Amino acid sequence: MTNLTDRIAQLRDQKSRSAVLGGPEKKSPPPPPAETSRKLPERRMASDSFMLFSYTLLGVAITCQFLLIVWLDLV
Repeated sequence: MTNLTDRIAQLRDQKSRSAVLGGPEKKSPPPPPAETSRKLPERRMASDSFMLFSYTLLGVAITCQFLLIVWLDLV
């Protein structure tokens, strides 16, 4: 078996499957309807540091452009 495709097919055909390739063999029974109908409380979104940095950078850029326009208008 030198072909990679043949090797993969052979591994798939083996009866002892791993959890990575074949998934779990046993499936758990579905939860009772009472548990699924219960509404979970919504979580507030955490502040994202990248978004905070992006909006800060945008604010600085707009402020600098406004100050540059005002300074060029006065000079």
